[in-house]
Amino acid sequence: MTTLGTILPGSGLLLSNRRVIGGTLLALFVAAVVAAAAYVYVEGPTDAALYLGVRPNLLLALVGVGIAALIVLAISVVHTAVVNWPTRPQTGKRVFASLFTTILVLAIMAPAAPALQYVMIHRDTVSSIFAHGGIRRGDGAATPLGSGEDAWRNVPRVNVMLIGSDAYPGRPGIRTDSMIVASIDTRTGNSVLFGIPRNLEKVPFGPANPLSQVYPNGYDCGDKCLLNEVWNEGDKHKALFPGDPMPGLTATRLTLSEILGIGIDYTVVIDIRGFSALVDAMGGVDIDVKERIPIGGKVENGRIVPGSISGWIEPGPQHMDGYTAMWYSRSRATTDDFNRMARQRCMVGALVKQVNPAVMLERYPALAKVAKDHVYTDVPEQHLGAWAQLVSRMQEGKIRSLPFTNKIVKVTDPDFDHMREIVQNAISPAPAEGTPTPSGSGTRTQSPTPTSTPSGSPTTHEPKQGLVNVNDAC
Repeated sequence: MTTLGTILPGSGLLLSNRRVIGGTLLALFVAAVVAAAAYVYVEGPTDAALYLGVRPNLLLALVGVGIAALIVLAISVVHTAVVNWPTRPQTGKRVFASLFTTILVLAIMAPAAPALQYVMIHRDTVSSIFAHGGIRRGDGAATPLGSGEDAWRNVPRVNVMLIGSDAYPGRPGIRTDSMIVASIDTRTGNSVLFGIPRNLEKVPFGPANPLSQVYPNGYDCGDKCLLNEVWNEGDKHKALFPGDPMPGLTATRLTLSEILGIGIDYTVVIDIRGFSALVDAMGGVDIDVKERIPIGGKVENGRIVPGSISGWIEPGPQHMDGYTAMWYSRSRATTDDFNRMARQRCMVGALVKQVNPAVMLERYPALAKVAKDHVYTDVPEQHLGAWAQLVSRMQEGKIRSLPFTNKIVKVTDPDFDHMREIVQNAISPAPAEGTPTPSGSGTRTQSPTPTSTPSGSPTTHEPKQGLVNVNDAC
């Protein structure tokens, strides 16, 4: 009876002629299980977990209710044991029953400790990472989100700047070695990743960018003024950004927005040195490597320094740990920046597609620590529910890549009008067949940049250097 009452709360008491208390406990337990199962069935396990995950206060309340329920269950188990206690003089049985009941109670209470620990870790992580949502993001930032079943109904497209830096925000001398803007269709989850070269010259500073006061004609001083130095320029002229805690980030966001001709709604920055730990915390990542990539490698005067390469990532399908994934994304000793950009987009797409909720839960403490220490975002906590919806759509949608390679843009003399034209073609429905595309100056692809229909299906031929499925970057 005690064992039955542990597995099916209240049933042991119900069968021991304690019908009122036993029946009440059993009814409450069945109702709770049915309600939880129905919610998970309707929402799906991933959406249900995300709903709780982005609402730490609700999660904490549920844990409190769960702990109270465990205490009540433990008391009912003891009461069931007492009701069915062995009679005298069966001392051995009484000792065994006491020990057995104690083990059952401990088995009930044991899960409470790690559950509470997870919730505390989660609350601390959310509070740390999403504490910056109140900052001013400037012109073109996100339209206010709605709420409820579809919080994105008033925001058809959202643009997110993804930055890989060599230092965590706030440290001096930050270089933005990886710059990607993800433009996401909030209805379908279809996404386009725009990769911007780090060595782009003559980048424009629009009127909204305070750096235009220092460089009214753009950031134009040859190879000393590259795009990945804009962050440092913002920090250097922080007096132009009064009240802004991260002028370098703001300057970079406004510059990329001007280059691409689209507003940037949110920002995510990850310290490249923490990227390795992040991939490890996610359980690794699967990549189909197309060419041999060196681990390490230092180039001086156009030659690789002997002994600077410590190993190789061989071609073919690879399950990479964090260290290998970092070098796959960073290495350029035997290639160039454009090849590296393609690998970085491949890595982003692979990580998004391979996120496994069960693995994330199992590894959550390590994942939370890495995120807290190495990830910055200005996504406010109150927008997390909307992002939970969008993440699910993105995993079902298509992720495409549009690299601004040397086939499209000349980094020393870029045609920014042409770049903006390409961006608009990529995120807008394709014109009907035979409709001429806008003309402009600068380097061109051999055929019009393809776009997608609202359903996400390509309507035109996708040129090799144009909009392609992100898997083709791998």
